[in-house]
Amino acid sequence: MEKKSTLANIFYNSFGTMFYYGCQWLTTILVVHLSGFSDAGVYGIAMTFTAAFGIMALFNTRQYQVSDVYGEYSDHTYIRSRLYAMALSFLICAAGLLFNDYTPYQWGSILIYMIYKCGEAWIDVYHGIDQKNGRMDYICYSYVARGILMLASFCGVLYLTKNLVLAIGCMTLTTFLTAYLYDMRVARRFLVPDAATDGAAVKKLMLAMAPLVVVAVTNNLSISLPKYFLERYYGDTALGYYNSVATPSMIVQVGASTVFIPLILPLADRLKENDKKGFVDILKKVAIVFFLLSILAVVASALLGEWFLLLVFPEEIRAYTYLFVPIIFSTLLIAVNACLFPVCTVLREIRGQTAVGIGGLLSSWIASMLLVRYYVMDGVVIALLITLAIQIIIEVYCIYRKMRKWKGA
Repeated sequence: MEKKSTLANIFYNSFGTMFYYGCQWLTTILVVHLSGFSDAGVYGIAMTFTAAFGIMALFNTRQYQVSDVYGEYSDHTYIRSRLYAMALSFLICAAGLLFNDYTPYQWGSILIYMIYKCGEAWIDVYHGIDQKNGRMDYICYSYVARGILMLASFCGVLYLTKNLVLAIGCMTLTTFLTAYLYDMRVARRFLVPDAATDGAAVKKLMLAMAPLVVVAVTNNLSISLPKYFLERYYGDTALGYYNSVATPSMIVQVGASTVFIPLILPLADRLKENDKKGFVDILKKVAIVFFLLSILAVVASALLGEWFLLLVFPEEIRAYTYLFVPIIFSTLLIAVNACLFPVCTVLREIRGQTAVGIGGLLSSWIASMLLVRYYVMDGVVIALLITLAIQIIIEVYCIYRKMRKWKGA
């Protein structure tokens, strides 16, 4: 089956991901109109609480899987390890709820949303197979189908029932149906028929990935902690207001980071070919494009941010629109972090990534406790900026150190 070009894969992946996360962002807007800021806050709690566990379900193998150009592990091994990771992450998420005094309504929303995140993780391993075989157009079609079904099912059920738990449950069902009826069947075209899965290989893969999973989880927690403390200190309505202002920035973050995902395989190929110059050229081009798009995003948010928020949200959001530009800036730093992370993975810079995860988590925890309590939503943004600056500095240093040691052509 003929592979698509790198540019075509960038287009398909970017369009599909932007469409899907655009639909997901619309759910955060429409929940306000359909059920109010309180339910928007509960929805925000579900998204924030499960974020790190969703990363755990992914087990951080996508980048490793795609950059496994030597075939160290089979596709079947990656699939089976993902199923184990999904089960483990759900159990840990459920256990974590025992340490929080959430209501049964919040419990239900969080647990079902975690199942939804497991569905995304299940699909992701099949997307890794598609990407490794140069067919990210299949990924695009999956994203588009899931986005439409998710938006229609979530909003339709919430409109009819005013019950967030049922709405999340319905969009979760459509996600698993898409995975079974489309993603799994498409990816099977690239699998070796009747290939056996070695349990020892699965164990070896999961042990090898464990440090990167810890890093990914701590990295995500460092971004989620400020919002977690906001809800703990000031309640779910405050979080609902913050998420309403912040959710449009998700499109900027996704757009910036997903352009980089199709480049993981070319970077891995340059590493395999010992082509240091080609590797650096890719990074330079991405940096230039990202810088230009960042300027455009900041200018557009400064000019149109308040107008857009007042267009899609009730009038009471006006008191918080001043946060939009700082949130966009923090979002761009999150995207930089998200792009640097797979570069470290391709270079197999594990110890450096561990420092990124631990340093980010500690700085986020301390900054969130001090700043969110006294500066509320402003404190959330400041804590994020401090944390992301620390992480990016560590990542850039790790990549620089690896590149200095690389004696390539």
